[in-house]
Amino acid sequence: MNEKQKKMKITFIDLFCGIGGFRLGMEMAGHICLGHCEIDKFAKKSYTVMHNIKKGEWYAEDITKVRAEEMPKADCWCFGFPCQNISIAGAKEGLQGEQSGLFFEVIRILRETEKENRPEWLFIENVRNLLSIEKGFDFARILIALDKVGYDAEWQVLDSANFGVPQHRERLYIIGHIRGNSNIKIFPIPPKTQSESIKQIGYRIFDKSGISPTVMTHGGGRYNIKVLNERDKKVRRLTPRECFRLQGFPDSYFEKAKTVNSNFQLYKQAGNSVTVNVIYEIAKKLKKE
Repeated sequence: MNEKQKKMKITFIDLFCGIGGFRLGMEMAGHICLGHCEIDKFAKKSYTVMHNIKKGEWYAEDITKVRAEEMPKADCWCFGFPCQNISIAGAKEGLQGEQSGLFFEVIRILRETEKENRPEWLFIENVRNLLSIEKGFDFARILIALDKVGYDAEWQVLDSANFGVPQHRERLYIIGHIRGNSNIKIFPIPPKTQSESIKQIGYRIFDKSGISPTVMTHGGGRYNIKVLNERDKKVRRLTPRECFRLQGFPDSYFEKAKTVNSNFQLYKQAGNSVTVNVIYEIAKKLKKE
């Protein structure tokens, strides 16, 4: 590796890491993970085996108990903070909700961090509804909070179906730039592929050759994504493996996860993940000047 390539690499911490969609996408772009944080014990099991976590890597379970001095210095903090209170499928309490309000724990840690040790970038993902919930006031609160700790923000809504996976999944991606350190503009990110329309047959039955609707966290019930096999005309639910594929994970990663978790947990983990392909496209533009 030459000096120019080394300089382009950045270090990052994977917060609210789930099964590591951020990690895989960032590492595919050549970046280096220094640590991770995840409270869900089942997601942590999958993360550990999928990414071959080595002993000694920084880890925290509960972000509310993390103190700035404990964290390794990194160029970027990646996080898709919980969306349960923001999603159109959730209670819509916004940032007042217990889970989605955890965004402000990240802000707290940033305030506790000496300015010279703060990450150059914040790489954030959440549901599109964050732009409009509470008539846009919650999104304004996020921008104000970032501004107060010294970050300018840019953002874009991207659909996973335009980045090489057959899943319609619109998500909001935000990049926070520490003020005065970087002139790199990340957005807009152009689509890599043009998605087809979702092909629906009857009630929540989809054409196997079409684009899947958004993979949800629910492992059963009416939220199942059902597909029609053209060959035998039978209707079936997507398998956990297919849900992992729709999020951009190679089968080798799924094979590891299934050794430590049930199908129920695997469905939930796929639904909670970010799409690796989209993270990779954004991560390629994160580099030191």
